[in-house]
Amino acid sequence: MQNIFKKILQAKEKYNSTIVFDSRLIKKNDIFIGLKSNNRDGNLFALDAIKKGAIFAIVDNNKLIHENIIYTKSIQSFIIRFIKFLLGAYKGKIIAISGSVGKTTIKENIFHILNNNQFKAYRSFKNFNNILGLQFSIMNMDIDSKFAVFELGINAPKEMDDLIKILQPHYSLLTSVEDSHIGNFKNFSNLFANKIKIFNSKRLIKGLINIRNDNIQLPKKIINKVKRINLENLNIKAHKHDIFIISLKNNNSYQKIYSDKDGIFLETAIISFLFLKLFIRKFSNKKFFYKEAILNSRGNVVNKRYKDRIIKVYDHSYNASPYSLKKQLIHFDKLKVTKKLCILGSIKELGNQTDKYHRSLLEDIKDLKVKRIIFIGEEFFKLRSSYKTYNFYKSYKNYINVMKKDLEYGKNIFVMGSRLNNLDKVIQHIC
Repeated sequence: MQNIFKKILQAKEKYNSTIVFDSRLIKKNDIFIGLKSNNRDGNLFALDAIKKGAIFAIVDNNKLIHENIIYTKSIQSFIIRFIKFLLGAYKGKIIAISGSVGKTTIKENIFHILNNNQFKAYRSFKNFNNILGLQFSIMNMDIDSKFAVFELGINAPKEMDDLIKILQPHYSLLTSVEDSHIGNFKNFSNLFANKIKIFNSKRLIKGLINIRNDNIQLPKKIINKVKRINLENLNIKAHKHDIFIISLKNNNSYQKIYSDKDGIFLETAIISFLFLKLFIRKFSNKKFFYKEAILNSRGNVVNKRYKDRIIKVYDHSYNASPYSLKKQLIHFDKLKVTKKLCILGSIKELGNQTDKYHRSLLEDIKDLKVKRIIFIGEEFFKLRSSYKTYNFYKSYKNYINVMKKDLEYGKNIFVMGSRLNNLDKVIQHIC
């Protein structure tokens, strides 16, 4: 088996091959793995992958015969052993990033910071953060990189155990611990207990956690390795254009933080800076937010043309937690722009806390200056009789049919909510 692994590595190095599970995505000299799922047998697509240019196809069906086919008794066993081989051969440091919000943006940001400071880095694909996504990203990692940055996501108990068991990172970051997906964990205590398992790596050198509640105690076994911060304790001294100067508690020095000009990604920049300072003392430049990070992240600011004018869309349509929605909405409310419109989707996976959180959000926004607010999703829609001054729609389809009047009014539009609300399709209709 070792010879096969070495053969694959040689091919990757020589041809810059990508290991692929989906034969439809095969490019010349890629490597196909016939992964099985409940409704799909990847073996059936092996020969097609070879026809499309795959240099190898890994299968566990011994009836498939071709000079470019490599047979193994079990695809899943092959993947596990190959990953173990790769991680054993890797001489760099592994970084794991998780949290309720900001995982993808911060992962991309840290990757670009490292690369732009002459540290060769690799990062996991897109938002591939579950077990299969992690396996895919590890198999495609650049083993010559100095740092490998991986995003980890969990939706249920014990998932972090499995992710950390595989990856065993040297440095771990929790961007935040909020109420996202709390329904699967029953309560915040269980959610928190599972999130901080990211620090259970046997190889952990240092870690950073951003947590708002200063009363929450960290387990004794990690307390000496994990630095905790509360971004609300940071003191923003001055800002001009896209350069922010901050001072940290118990630190009189200043640090320039480059963010987007609207400041929406300021926290991203700060967390990136604080995390990297844990294990890299000096950087060749002082830039801690890269616009390239936005392009591969879930939050974005885009310009959309509507008739003869431009509408600026603050796009956070991929996902949200009660806390992140409230915080980003307050930030948008403070922006010195005109004709603001908010389109807010409901928060999913809150379990028996659903009504509580949505009522709280509706109460919290009463004092905002933004007056034109649209609520989309069944969770908000159920509460419409108690909040008759707002506009509620059961689904994005119901709103799209009547959104024209809002587009005539809105010049700056904030969109945020759980991805199951399909708010991205609402944004697509702004044109």
